[in-house]
Amino acid sequence: MATATDSAESPDVLVSKTAGDWWSRIDDWCERIGDAVNPILVKETRQALKSRQFLVTFSMLLFAALAWTIAGSLMIMPQIYTSPSAPRMLIGYYVVLAIPLLLVVPLAAYRSLEIEIDDGTLELLSITSLSPWQIVLGKLASATLQMVLYFVALLPCVAYAYTLRGVDLPTTFLMVAILVVAALLLTIVALFFAPLARGRTGRIANLLAVLLILLVSEYCVGAMVIYMLLEGNPMPAGVTGFLFVATVLLSVCIGHLLLTATAAQLTPETENRSTPLRVSLLVLTAVTIGLAAYAMQMEDEDIAIGTFLCFAVALSAIWTLSASMMVAESSTMTPRIRRELPSSFLARCTLTWLTPGPATGLVFACGVIILGGVFVIVGFEALGRWHGGNIGGFGRARTMIRQWTSLYVGYTIAFLVLERVIVALVRLRSNPRVEFGIAVFVVVAVMSSLAPYAIAMHANDYRNFDYSRWQITNWAWTFGEVVQGRLTQGDESIILTMAAAMFAICLFAMPSTVLPRKIATPKRVEEEMAKTV
Repeated sequence: MATATDSAESPDVLVSKTAGDWWSRIDDWCERIGDAVNPILVKETRQALKSRQFLVTFSMLLFAALAWTIAGSLMIMPQIYTSPSAPRMLIGYYVVLAIPLLLVVPLAAYRSLEIEIDDGTLELLSITSLSPWQIVLGKLASATLQMVLYFVALLPCVAYAYTLRGVDLPTTFLMVAILVVAALLLTIVALFFAPLARGRTGRIANLLAVLLILLVSEYCVGAMVIYMLLEGNPMPAGVTGFLFVATVLLSVCIGHLLLTATAAQLTPETENRSTPLRVSLLVLTAVTIGLAAYAMQMEDEDIAIGTFLCFAVALSAIWTLSASMMVAESSTMTPRIRRELPSSFLARCTLTWLTPGPATGLVFACGVIILGGVFVIVGFEALGRWHGGNIGGFGRARTMIRQWTSLYVGYTIAFLVLERVIVALVRLRSNPRVEFGIAVFVVVAVMSSLAPYAIAMHANDYRNFDYSRWQITNWAWTFGEVVQGRLTQGDESIILTMAAAMFAICLFAMPSTVLPRKIATPKRVEEEMAKTV
């Protein structure tokens, strides 16, 4: 008869079963990821590794590495035995590795996606179970695999150069990290440009733009790495760590945003393409604000102020471009999208602004711009309290930053409202793309500055005249008044009041488009969805 002791399992058996379950979950997770990426990855990898481009590039990389190993070693003889020689050898290996990683692989990824769009292969893939995200990630994974092969081929050469002394291990790792991050980000940028153009002229312009971006990036990254190898890292360890973490986080967020935009361009118009983009923009904004808040605590006040202002300017540029495209979206919402809208009161109050449409895009963009402006003003005030004793003339700088931020928020909201009206009128006759919103925004900004100036010039018989409130819409001159310290608080209030009034009128004029309502899912659609599941 079995006793209770025999039936009880030993602790070793329980630990073994727990570990087995843990590894089983990891294996299942890896299998699901592989099934999600594997079809397009296998196709792209076979095409890439069998292509003439990869064979020629890989062969030339091996030949160049061997040639530089022999030639570089002979050039530094006999000092190679007595003096540090690693920087010179690493520069050569960096050049050999950077050309395929920063130029050849991104360009090949761009051409691969562009050719599939031109040949119609992408339309055949779209009717399969593959999603646009899988297609884009398959292209990126194939390019990443090529990068790994190039790295593996040149890794012994980098190790040989490191043994020659003169460069420490952290600098070597930093060089490799910079190269990896730059290569992945440039590949994502190249994939983003591939579906932008529709005609032949546009494709040629896109190809030239991609080539220009790759060449400029190759030069900038190369100059930074070569300077670091020859002169060492001039920054303190804390600043270097912050820049490394900030670069990785921002690269991940920007890469995700560009990949989401690329997948959205490959997604049919009946699908919801706006919500993922707006969520990705929110994540990028949150990460940037977090990094800016951390940078405020740096001991060096010049670095703290410079980093904070750089993040503020970058966010302003990103949201100006993004908002101008959100406002130019089509107001037509398919039943499929409306069935996915939030239905509860709380969800509608918080998630409606992530749904497609120019009205929700206007509210969403203006809300984020206002919150960003508040953060800049409050953050710079806190920055002054941290370093106020060491910053000369901080009061003047604080006033200038507050006025610049307030004017940016006011003018941007006013221009977005005008753009919304103009695009709505244009859509009565045609159906332009969202990029059309950038052009409309630029035209509105230029005309709001030139029109009052031209009228005032004619009224003053084309003689010089001073700034007045008749030039309140002339943002270029108004910003110049801020620099000169002559802008009054009354002028600033007029601009903000004007923007708020225009925004309120725009919202009250289109309540149905600002708050779209969810519709019920037909039974036939529910039955079809149940069959697919």
